[in-house]
Amino acid sequence: MLKKIEDMNYYELLEVSPRATSQEIHRAYERIRRIYDPNSIALYSLFSPEETDSIRQRIEEAYRTLIYEENRRAYDLKLQGPAGQLSVDQALLRTAVPTPFPAAERSEVRPAAEPPAPAAPQAPETPAVLPLQPVPTDIREFTGSVLKMMREQRGLSIRNISETTKLSARYIEGIEEENYQKLPVRPYLRGFLVLYCKAIGYEPERIVTDYMKRYDLAKNPPKK
Repeated sequence: MLKKIEDMNYYELLEVSPRATSQEIHRAYERIRRIYDPNSIALYSLFSPEETDSIRQRIEEAYRTLIYEENRRAYDLKLQGPAGQLSVDQALLRTAVPTPFPAAERSEVRPAAEPPAPAAPQAPETPAVLPLQPVPTDIREFTGSVLKMMREQRGLSIRNISETTKLSARYIEGIEEENYQKLPVRPYLRGFLVLYCKAIGYEPERIVTDYMKRYDLAKNPPKK
């Protein structure tokens, strides 16, 4: 069963390994924070402002916990199961030792009890967004390869989509290849698909619905 955002632990929420370094946690936090920026269009059609604000608060809490070694160590202990037994994923926590920033970058991290203050939100750059058009009626199912074809018909490269949506090329390739190992958890993926569709100039509803059905089927194949 796919987890809801509120059921994810902090590592899952920031999409980092329990072995992640401080640098990796900080980069992941900045990326996730941009997705849920109040000015972002990424998930506006999926969550209410109140829900988005709640998610942002949980992201901040995750960052404040994992960025400092003492807080992180205490949190790791909470993830332990009964009688000190850990799940397969959590077993990594026994040997997870956060790597500090290199000496050249240490000045960027304050050793105070409070984490570094996030940069003040900035108004997002206005990308060149194509006017949205209805999806072609002759396409029966919107697979990853069909999305790639639609992108190429628009004369857009993966880099173009990445610059417009602020999504990494890795995620865009994963969507088009239907390589679910490259893709984030379901709520994020749905929002990424909305951005992708708008970047190539098509209304997202049917495309997202078709693609998520394929995703759900791949993740939870019917029992024989």
